[in-house]
Amino acid sequence: MSVTVGQGKKVTLEEFVKVTFYSQSVVLAGTETGPAHVGGLWKWNGNVGTGEYTAKIIARAGLLCRASSYAQVRGANQVVLQLLVALLNSNITPAFSTFENAGAELVSFITGNGYGYYGDSESTTSSFELFNTANLAPLKLTVEDTEELQSYPFLTIGLGGILAAASSNLIRMVDSVTALSCEAAGSGVEAYDAANFEVGRPHRGQMQSASNLRLLLDGSKRIGTVAKDKRCDMVSLQSAPQSTGPSRDVILTAVKSLEIELNSFESTVSTAKAGTAFDGAQASLAIQTLSSALNVLAGASGARTAAVGGAISTDNIELTSATSSVNDTFCQVSRLLNALSAELIASLSALSNREADEAAALLKKMELAEQSKAAKEGDAAAKGGKPVGKPETADDSNLTPEQRARAEAKRKEKADKAAAKSAAKEQKKGGGAVVPLGAGSTLIRAYIQKRSADCLSLEAMQNILNPFDLSEDSFSAYCTKVLEQLNSGGKFKPKIAKGARDFGPEQMRIREQAFSAIRRVFKRHGGVEIDTPVFELKELLTGKYGEDSKLIYDLADQGGELLSLRYDLTVPFARFLAMRSVGNIKRFHIAKVYRRDQPQAARGRFREFYQCDFDIAGSFSPMVADAEVITVATEILTDLPVGKFSIKLNHRKLLDAIFELCGVPADKFRPICSAVDKLDKMSWEEVKKEMVEEKGLAPESADKIANFVLHSGEPKELWAKFTEMKLFGDHVQANAAMAELKLLFDYLEAMGSLQYVSFDMSLARGLDYYTGVIYEAVLIDGSVAVGSIAAGGRYDNLVGMFSPAGVQTPCVGVSIGIERVFAIMEKKAEELNIMQTTGIQVYIASIGAGLIGERMKVAQALWQANIAAEYPHQDNPKFKKQLDEALERGIPYMVVFGTEELARGVVKVKDMRQHTEVEVARDQLVATLLAQGCGLAGSGSDMEFLDALKASNATAEAAAPEAEA
Repeated sequence: MSVTVGQGKKVTLEEFVKVTFYSQSVVLAGTETGPAHVGGLWKWNGNVGTGEYTAKIIARAGLLCRASSYAQVRGANQVVLQLLVALLNSNITPAFSTFENAGAELVSFITGNGYGYYGDSESTTSSFELFNTANLAPLKLTVEDTEELQSYPFLTIGLGGILAAASSNLIRMVDSVTALSCEAAGSGVEAYDAANFEVGRPHRGQMQSASNLRLLLDGSKRIGTVAKDKRCDMVSLQSAPQSTGPSRDVILTAVKSLEIELNSFESTVSTAKAGTAFDGAQASLAIQTLSSALNVLAGASGARTAAVGGAISTDNIELTSATSSVNDTFCQVSRLLNALSAELIASLSALSNREADEAAALLKKMELAEQSKAAKEGDAAAKGGKPVGKPETADDSNLTPEQRARAEAKRKEKADKAAAKSAAKEQKKGGGAVVPLGAGSTLIRAYIQKRSADCLSLEAMQNILNPFDLSEDSFSAYCTKVLEQLNSGGKFKPKIAKGARDFGPEQMRIREQAFSAIRRVFKRHGGVEIDTPVFELKELLTGKYGEDSKLIYDLADQGGELLSLRYDLTVPFARFLAMRSVGNIKRFHIAKVYRRDQPQAARGRFREFYQCDFDIAGSFSPMVADAEVITVATEILTDLPVGKFSIKLNHRKLLDAIFELCGVPADKFRPICSAVDKLDKMSWEEVKKEMVEEKGLAPESADKIANFVLHSGEPKELWAKFTEMKLFGDHVQANAAMAELKLLFDYLEAMGSLQYVSFDMSLARGLDYYTGVIYEAVLIDGSVAVGSIAAGGRYDNLVGMFSPAGVQTPCVGVSIGIERVFAIMEKKAEELNIMQTTGIQVYIASIGAGLIGERMKVAQALWQANIAAEYPHQDNPKFKKQLDEALERGIPYMVVFGTEELARGVVKVKDMRQHTEVEVARDQLVATLLAQGCGLAGSGSDMEFLDALKASNATAEAAAPEAEA
């Protein structure tokens, strides 16, 4: 198969290696075939990093990069492009003296004034002669062509492609090689436990490497055989994930960067003139990163080789051409290849030696046992006593020769079986000749031995580990395959990610009903639903959440845009508004958000959780939208069975005024605000200590703040108290905020929501985008400690941050912390033992065989009437089992029939709660069920679960005053 280059075509690393090392032909997009091979073919001979060959490999890689990128350019000279492809397919490679002059030298080569290689020749020839050999002709280039060919750092990117291909394959081998070293040295696997590399050192790469080693070594009887007082010699093996893990991380990142560079190009031929041509910095940095990672891996491999007792490879490969400036980068591939080869040789040799010693020891043990047995039998015979065991021979003097021979053969067969049984018993005790390796180590060792009978020679091992081997049977591919097999074969222990959880059917029913109740409130206030992507541009989220910005989940950089998972639904909504002219809008959004917080399952705090947001955006009379949003929150929390709650309310402008009056520097407003917000969890003394010692606030300013933030109470009463005290003096901003609050309290009273509100000066929501009223709903019954269950505020300036014209759109909203609400509901449902309640209304049962078809007919009739129904799928289930299932699942109705009922065209309807039974005609079944109160799927009657929880709350609240009395 040929490799295609052209507009819209990307060259993969695999294709890159095929063309560079294995003379794969190149085809221009839009043509059926590429130019035929003219010269003799040369292929990679395995000698990575030696002399002129290395220079030629890099040059060929660079030529492919130049052809691929040039083919993407709009307005590119097709004649030049065709010549570049023809050179690749004719195995003609330009010779370059330096990376810096590569562009100029390529121009000279194309015009017939340069030098290059032909086929597998190691000597250079003038490009004019090479063109004649391949029936090609030099070109006369225009100024634009010359500038274009010189503007792209193709040789640097070509080198990067080689390193990327090699590195991505070598890193896949390292854990497998390390596992065999552990087997050979007897190092313990406990060093790779999750406690060390998931809890203690939660670095992604280290965790992956430790997990791979645990899988590969699982089942081994050799690991851990080194005495603990000698474990200090095993540090290089036990710390392997600390070198392999970070090296893998940086290699994967650098490889991804170089893959992008391989397929990058100038947009037009005029790009170079515009001063935006590529400068090679991206590729150079990635190459340096790969070089460092390969160097670390080679050093770690050498240390493991020494621990096993092998000889460390000290091969130093020098480049003899002018491209020797890349010696420290390109030759790191050879250094790591040699190091891993030497490590494998040392490990395999040590394993073979240990197994030979163990086999010899077993043989010696068996010989001694036989000698002891013979001695005992001899002593018994000498004393005239009865021999130990059964006699080896019997009196066969009366037997014929044929009978005697058969008897002798049987005795020999019996003796052989006894010896084999004895050997098996010894091996089972741990003294066997073959001590099993780990499941993965066994496969890796067998693969190497199969590939080469002379696997203990460096040359043979280097060939096995060839990092440019693209076959499905390559060592890197096999290592990956082994780990995949071990993972899928039950060796991998699945677990859910930290801070996330699964939900069973019972929990999902709670969620479904809660979401339905919330949506009803949103919609009756005129809300319309929207949705946004789960990820946003990282820069869009950064700096919007104050100190909590560190909790944003950043996605791995895979090239292109830098993305993060959304932290909340408010900032994406502001971006949504900035991109559209929607006017005034009442919007709601129910979706998952993500935060790298410390999970607290008991408090309903997770890293992945739902938020239910309601926001009003647009221009309205002061405090009208604010009052409605707070009312929406009170209605939702009243409809949901969460118990008593209170909405703490404050004003961001009041907080800023307080800090200003207390002498807090402006640059410390937000940090001090964050500290004040902790007063619901910490004492004033602790908060003051944080302000002074951690935030750097003057102690006298902190004392002044206490005079303000420790006030809370009934809204109108506290407002009147502050006004009478003239707490804020003549501060303009504070008095404007107080005027807004008076208006808000009046509106909330008109809507019947003020009874739930507490004016709390310690509330200081930490999000940077709030500009006005802020609020937070908390439980006050104390039965379940889940913290805040809803929060929100006004954010008038957030949309303008994303608007190109800076147009501001006033917004106010509330977010329901539904996960914490679910924690309350689940706990109460468990206490009431109603978690098993099902949404099925009718269970269809039958008595007798061959009635499954009739059960299906009844079920279909009920489904058509929108009644949730189920039936047993067995052909002839016992009636008691059917009855028990309906009772266990809490299904309110049963429809029962047998052959007699079918003959009469009737069925029996059982009300499982009222314990009644009626017989009705089949065509009256639906009407009878509805008349008895059977609910329809998705109707209000499906909310019985929430109703039961709310009834429980009402009973508890009614009993509370009596208990107090």
